[in-house]
Amino acid sequence: MENKEEKFIQKLSLLFLIIVFLFGAIFIKHLFMGVINREAYIAEIGSQLDFGTILIKAERGEIVDRNNVPLALSKDTWELDINPSELSEEDKKSALSKIPKILEIDEGKFYSLLKDQSVYVRISTSLDDEQKNAIKSLNIKNGVAITPTKKRVYPYNSLASNLIGFIGTDEQGLSGLEYKFDSYLKGIDGSLYFPSNSNKPILPGYSTFAIDSQKGNTVQLTIDVNIQYQIEKNLVETIQETNAKSGVVIVMNPKTGEILGMASYPNFNPNNLAEINNNNVINRAIQINYEPGSVLKPIIAAAALEEETLRTDEDFYCKGYLNVKDRVLHCWQTHGEEHGLNEIMRNSCDVAFIEIGLNLGKTKLYNYLTKFGFGRPTNIELPGEEKGILADVENVGDVELATMSFGQGIAVTPMQLITAFSAIANNGIEMKPTIIKKITDHNNNVIYNFSPTAKKTVLSPKVANEVMDALEAVVSDKGVPQAKIEGYAIAGKTGTAQKPSQDGGYSNTKLIYSFCGIVPANDPEVVILTIIEETEEPGYSLYIAAPLFQKIASFIIKYLRIPQ
Repeated sequence: MENKEEKFIQKLSLLFLIIVFLFGAIFIKHLFMGVINREAYIAEIGSQLDFGTILIKAERGEIVDRNNVPLALSKDTWELDINPSELSEEDKKSALSKIPKILEIDEGKFYSLLKDQSVYVRISTSLDDEQKNAIKSLNIKNGVAITPTKKRVYPYNSLASNLIGFIGTDEQGLSGLEYKFDSYLKGIDGSLYFPSNSNKPILPGYSTFAIDSQKGNTVQLTIDVNIQYQIEKNLVETIQETNAKSGVVIVMNPKTGEILGMASYPNFNPNNLAEINNNNVINRAIQINYEPGSVLKPIIAAAALEEETLRTDEDFYCKGYLNVKDRVLHCWQTHGEEHGLNEIMRNSCDVAFIEIGLNLGKTKLYNYLTKFGFGRPTNIELPGEEKGILADVENVGDVELATMSFGQGIAVTPMQLITAFSAIANNGIEMKPTIIKKITDHNNNVIYNFSPTAKKTVLSPKVANEVMDALEAVVSDKGVPQAKIEGYAIAGKTGTAQKPSQDGGYSNTKLIYSFCGIVPANDPEVVILTIIEETEEPGYSLYIAAPLFQKIASFIIKYLRIPQ
């Protein structure tokens, strides 16, 4: 009995040892092939294995306003892929023909996509739920794959469109902030790995291995969507009332450099790429150079005061014109005797400013124009910024110096102009203009956080205050009452500039109207620049750009609760 039990135990032990040996051998073999000699193993069997990949597109990050209101975001939608070789003859004849109508696309274009194809072809990446359900109700058994995806949407349609920009069908940023910050917004794509000999569409859960995508960063702007809406509304109203060609409005905080609103018209709806053209896609706030006219006069006065070639109490006499070399330069009106800077600024007297410019001299004037930032980009975080046009100082004679002194013969961008006015409003300190407040990643970690940056001091506080006093005298009953706001001290300057004509002179009918105002003058919180280009009937800025400023400033005072 004991011998039988012993033999049974011996056999069982032997069997156990054999099993352990076999498992050990298998483990060692896999260890050798998969870890120690992995590359050689893969090379040996590579021809027998065939794996493919499919891209998992990363969700694009959002663009939001300063209060986190979404201006551009990615919305859940559906992708439709069709493999015509897998469709039944019955589905080809009946169900397939109904898809173009459901998608509202051209039938010829639809069938051309599928012609002679034996693989899955992407038909659309923007099906809504209704379209998805309509296609599923066709009950096509094989050859149709509907998978979840994302679509870029702009909730406010054309609002801030020239600023935000748009993306192409490949989700690549093509203009505006979508282009400038594309690398931040687009995220990191993932991958699905699958057996490529599969003849089925790749659906969620079908892959053998996946690397998740990572959502793009959120770009927070300095603009306020409510201010943006108001400035665009008032701008469009003025353009329609005057039958003007185009317009610009910028609102800036002079103490921080933050842009609270930036409007450019014509604009476009980025949800409808078909309506985009070269005229409505540009951002005129940074991408046009224009001769500013009299709105440049505060800069000329500031330079002369700083160099002590002008006193605030200096007297002038305007007889309506002034001879400079062989040229007769006319003032827009004969003013006669004028007493002090405040009066010539209020009268916007060209003759007085010609004399100021000639006394200052071209070298010193150029020093201050470049110091204020004219002739080079402001480097705001937007693509395609122009730098203005400032002729070489060697090519400037007395006539050119005289015309530049009242804003002709020099071209600036709206962004340069409001930055210069903001420096005057900020006690002579120029702040770096910015449109970006913060950038955060998909885990809400802060990548970039704005802090106000002083670029340089362009004026002494004394001179800045003297120019502010003159600008405050402009917005008065004897100057530009159209810009006044009851209970508030407002400073500002108009500019009605002739556009250069093709014959080399200046047009008397094609004009650009500007007003740059500071609110309130005693403790500036915002600077507002309004520009209207080419009204149907020629006029003056005090009747066109100044009333537009007044509407916008009145709203902003209430909205931001700016004290008197």
